[in-house]
Amino acid sequence: MSMRRRVLVWVAAVFLALAALVTVRELTRARPACAEEEAPPDTAFAVLGDFGGGEAQADVAAALESWTRSGRRLDAVLTTGDNVNQCGQVEDFEAHLVTPYRDLDVPMWATLGNRDILTGHGDAQLEFLGLPDLPYAKELPGIQLLFLDSNRVDPAQAAWLDETLSAPGPALRVVLFHHPAYSCGFNGATPEVLDTWVPILEKHRVAAVLNGHDHYFERFVSPAGVNYVVTGGGGMFLLPIEDRCTPGADRVGAGSVHHFLYGEVHGAMLTLTAVDTEGQVVDEIEVAR
Repeated sequence: MSMRRRVLVWVAAVFLALAALVTVRELTRARPACAEEEAPPDTAFAVLGDFGGGEAQADVAAALESWTRSGRRLDAVLTTGDNVNQCGQVEDFEAHLVTPYRDLDVPMWATLGNRDILTGHGDAQLEFLGLPDLPYAKELPGIQLLFLDSNRVDPAQAAWLDETLSAPGPALRVVLFHHPAYSCGFNGATPEVLDTWVPILEKHRVAAVLNGHDHYFERFVSPAGVNYVVTGGGGMFLLPIEDRCTPGADRVGAGSVHHFLYGEVHGAMLTLTAVDTEGQVVDEIEVAR
């Protein structure tokens, strides 16, 4: 083989080797990096407030069903009150508490709002749902849920709250009642709650406090890092967002939208996602304890 031919063969071999190397590099870049699949939550729950008989109750229920139908876990539905509107009448229990959520096939754990007790059937509503008298606590893996009755902000419940939060339990504690600790809207903050329960909630640095009463979404964070969430957009008519805020916690999110909250627990991390009737995320909260 002539020298010239040998050089040509060598050049061609080098060219083919370089081309192969470039191809391998491009394929490596195009291939997505291997990633671990996200671990499923230890537990998951939804939260509804001010919903029963409301104009958008069916829409919110359908949005929640769609959200969980995509493979998301759901262990319970929690409420922040005004579950049976307008007057908490017994004949509305089935239509407001069961029918819209039947396909979810999970228990409903409720607190009572002002409308739930208007005709004196608050205790009957709890009994209908198979629940004890307020206050009571429920537990899911990794989280404790404490339900209070803000229709009567009394010393007995304050003592129960402090004692329960002082006892051994999960790092994540969430407290639910109807009348908001903090709200800038139509009903506003609740002085009795601020005076009686908030000092206890702050002392124990609970992960979140979930309320209703004002028909929208609003979130506050206190200096101690406690998230106070108004989740009253479960179906009743919406109220406008206002700016009559009580000092003590900073408002960090708000929206006058019908929505539900979806909570997930991963170890010591709680994620709360506010989702509207179109399936859009309104706000997402991550709390570690």
